[in-house]
Amino acid sequence: MLKKPKFNIKTTDLVEGIPGNWFLKHFAIVLLVVLMALCYISVRFDCITAMETVQHLTKRLEITRTEVQRERSTYMSSTCESSMQHMVDSMGLNLRIQERPPYKLSLP
Repeated sequence: MLKKPKFNIKTTDLVEGIPGNWFLKHFAIVLLVVLMALCYISVRFDCITAMETVQHLTKRLEITRTEVQRERSTYMSSTCESSMQHMVDSMGLNLRIQERPPYKLSLP
């Protein structure tokens, strides 16, 4: 029966050409480099997702501002029409606001 060889990190090459003994000797530095790489990836991911959120919210803000301007314009227009209609009614001119704009006729 064949015996499995025991795994010994000191004599085994974990990476081709670099013995396991080197990893044990420089364990703190290797761990620090790996942690720094993971932190960099994490911070970069958070930054990218935050930038996408800012872009999305900026677009929504522009749309909302446009809608507010349109509603303000509609309100001011109806306020002006209502005050003009009140003035016309007080003078007794019997004029009304047309529901449709006038047609333009053209000869072919």
